[in-house]
Amino acid sequence: MAVVIVVILASIIGAFVLMSKGNDNTTGTLTIKDDRGQNVTIPKYPQRIVSLGTSFTEILFAIGADSQVVGVDKTSTYPAGALSKTNVGSFYTLNAENVTALEPDCVITWTFATSTVSTLEGLGIPVIAYNPTSISDTMRVIKSIGNATGKSDAANSLVGEMQDRVDAVIETVSGVNQEDKPQVYFELRSGKTVGPGGLADELIALAAGVNIYGTNVSKYPTPSLEFIVESNPDIVIVENQSSKTNADIADWIGSGVNAVDEGKIYRIEGAWITACPRVVDALEQFAQWLHPDLFTP
Repeated sequence: MAVVIVVILASIIGAFVLMSKGNDNTTGTLTIKDDRGQNVTIPKYPQRIVSLGTSFTEILFAIGADSQVVGVDKTSTYPAGALSKTNVGSFYTLNAENVTALEPDCVITWTFATSTVSTLEGLGIPVIAYNPTSISDTMRVIKSIGNATGKSDAANSLVGEMQDRVDAVIETVSGVNQEDKPQVYFELRSGKTVGPGGLADELIALAAGVNIYGTNVSKYPTPSLEFIVESNPDIVIVENQSSKTNADIADWIGSGVNAVDEGKIYRIEGAWITACPRVVDALEQFAQWLHPDLFTP
């Protein structure tokens, strides 16, 4: 009788193991639609990912997919753990050998890196290309990368937290009248500014400000000193990575402009003004600078 029971139990356990293997949802492939509109087939789930874009590297780490990342581009320096990954160089001037040596399951990069995408796809490497240009776009891409890596729960949780923080800022500044919205001049590290469609333009608007270049026809126009003085911005925000000091900017714009006369020239971490989870940090900082009376400690 004991022998019979053992045999029956062994059969049940064996069947359970086989059933478990058959229901394993981490095998096979899945298809991700990227921002080119391409349906990209990748392993389910990729364990050897190369990230060619600091935004995507940051997202992968933020959702807990860092152990699946084997290589990053040279701009991926955040978080600190990214520095321990193999540096494959620039996604603009790609050394394909550096990437192929890592035997990636897939590569994640920008849609505008067209030459890189073509080269890698020509080598048979699946490429998922994104081009998020707004906060909502960033959240969409976080979810997509979560789905691609098997980290959808973590991605959804992160997006939920980001949305809550965005909503809190919007609610706080909702009572600001149009005439009370400060005029803002934003300058990139390159010396250019941001027109409509740029991420900084969206951040200024959500923080209840007015981008003085918000109606410009160009997305990244070269600023005109005459136009800046004429617009009389109340606040100037410059990327930290700019070689210009606040004193340089104040001397260039000159007195008679509100931001200069009132000492309201601020600096922001440029890595926040991109499609990454920390873009919400930038929004909160913008709102505090534009409306300090609404964000008292």
